[in-house]
Amino acid sequence: MRMERYRKIIWENLRHFFLLPFLTATGIFLVTALMFNLSALSEREAAKPIEFFLSFVGVMLLTPVFYPEQNQELRDVISSKRTSYLVVCALRVVCSVAAAAVLVTLFAGLLKWNESAVTNAHSYGGLATAVFLGAIGFCVAGITDNTTLGYMAAVLYYLLNYGMKDRLGKFYLFSMSAGRFEGKEWLFLGALVLIAGTFAVLFFRRKRWGY
Repeated sequence: MRMERYRKIIWENLRHFFLLPFLTATGIFLVTALMFNLSALSEREAAKPIEFFLSFVGVMLLTPVFYPEQNQELRDVISSKRTSYLVVCALRVVCSVAAAAVLVTLFAGLLKWNESAVTNAHSYGGLATAVFLGAIGFCVAGITDNTTLGYMAAVLYYLLNYGMKDRLGKFYLFSMSAGRFEGKEWLFLGALVLIAGTFAVLFFRRKRWGY
């Protein structure tokens, strides 16, 4: 019975919440494919479109997870449901990460089809970069209850990577483009901490919100 309820929630969110973020992320995928030369690239060159532009699919998919409930009327509807609001958001996160994985994998496949030197590290590293950047937006949007601030925070961190470069250490977004294909697991870990921390903060606000 519970699984059936979760399937219904997922389907409703795919219809009402997920479509626009996914279409936006797909648009970024297509623009990246058109903007960059994808043919016969070296490993470092192949990493550039993935890290410098495709990473924004994570921002488009994860940052607006809380956006629908910023409308008070929708919050009232959610609060009347049997399933917790945070469970609904967690399911949205799972769908968003899965969609990001599909888009990054497809892009890596497109590079490989164009005879570029693409390895599994490109897919893994590209997904890590996208999810981490999206998790920054997710965290700020969730805690501030303002999706616009979430987008701004993600873009700000992205821009910091141009100015600070290696001073960001293991959380430098463009490491593959610099020739380092190891260490991207730190971005996954950072994303996990940001997402879990956001849910923890919202959980302790549940009495105030009534979810």
